Amino acid sequence: MRAPPPRSKAALSEREFLEALPAMNTTATVLAVLWVLRNEPMDLRPLGHYPERHFTEAAPRRLIRRFRRRLR
Repeated sequence: MRAPPPRSKAALSEREFLEALPAMNTTATVLAVLWVLRNEPMDLRPLGHYPERHFTEAAPRRLIRRFRRRLR
């Protein structure tokens, strides 16, 4: 808010109410940040999940299996 809260419960005029609200660019920035934070990225992969077969040797594959078991 740009203005301090009212000290009394008296009715506010429309002008006083609008002056108390945050600036429009501040509100837009806050809403944009909240939108980004609440949406999961489209390329999200669970921890330990490797859809491409980058690891073909036995030792890394064994470690990945153990890691997945520990995650469960």
